[in-house]
Amino acid sequence: MDTQTLIAKAQYQSGKSNYAGAAKTLRAALKTVSKAADPHLYIQCLTSLADTQRMTGNFKTAADNYSKAAEAAHGASTEDAALDAKLGRALSLRALGNWQAALNDITQIKARYTDLGDHAGAAFSTWALAGVLRVKGDINGAIEAFTLSEGQFTALDDTSGVGYCQCGLGGAYRMKGLYDESLQCYTNAGTIFSKINDRFGTAYSHCGIGNALRMKGQYAGAYTHLKTALDMYARIGDTVSSAYTLWSIGMLKLMVSEVVSGDSFFKAAAARFNKTLDVRGLVYADLGTCQARYLYRHMGQYKLPLQRAIKAAEGYSFQLEGCHALKLRAIIMESGSADCYNTLGIAELQGKTIPLNIP
Repeated sequence: MDTQTLIAKAQYQSGKSNYAGAAKTLRAALKTVSKAADPHLYIQCLTSLADTQRMTGNFKTAADNYSKAAEAAHGASTEDAALDAKLGRALSLRALGNWQAALNDITQIKARYTDLGDHAGAAFSTWALAGVLRVKGDINGAIEAFTLSEGQFTALDDTSGVGYCQCGLGGAYRMKGLYDESLQCYTNAGTIFSKINDRFGTAYSHCGIGNALRMKGQYAGAYTHLKTALDMYARIGDTVSSAYTLWSIGMLKLMVSEVVSGDSFFKAAAARFNKTLDVRGLVYADLGTCQARYLYRHMGQYKLPLQRAIKAAEGYSFQLEGCHALKLRAIIMESGSADCYNTLGIAELQGKTIPLNIP
């Protein structure tokens, strides 16, 4: 096949959420084109490959390929392609825990898209900015940015973009403690993704609905949706989102007193977080493991994972996750406070005993 045919095939595979297959096709496409002979096609191949690598959790390699694509785009004087590659790199850095660099890059990229009158780029970069603010712990800022991005996507008649903004809002509302609003957003997203046959988006919405129901104490319904999401992610070959889904099921298991089972889900999630170098995910895994061990003492020392979580959250400035860790420590040690929730402008997690239902 020629390069264009291979790229078209990869786009079809990505559209079906077959990211592993798309990556294989794009690697084949890269072998058929050189940067010197056709720089624009080379840049398209490399950026698309990085996109699939980011979607499958290979964030470090994705970031490297985005950097190569951006450098090639600068050499070929194609600013739009360079901006697209830089934005992908920023999303990869965010996933690796380096949200400060991602925030700086996305802010500049967003401003440049706006200057160029690239409305699609501005909408996507606003959505990306919202996600970084969420990782930073600025939940109210994330809600504002997701809402702005949704309006931009609506103006572009981009249904998929609206769906992903609804998912983003669902997550941010959950972090803020607004579980009814979270459930509604994820339900809206699920309706959108079902209509456009977006498998990844549908799985994402099931996971979000499950988590909203978990926080509302509706554990049976929560498990049904989380298990559906996990099965869908498995068929897609998604390592990233499935890790968070495993963690969510682990939390649910603690809430229904299935502690040993919950611990096994945290271990499975941690293995995937380690594989994708997701340091924020590992903080969540440690917060879950700490609670499981506290509830079932012979499984091991519960203070060690809590100490790891606090240290990592401080080291990477994960404000929200650090706040959850301090709340957990205050409950376990029966001393200290978690005034950090007020600082972040969100509701303090309810509960004064373990297990603490972390959103």
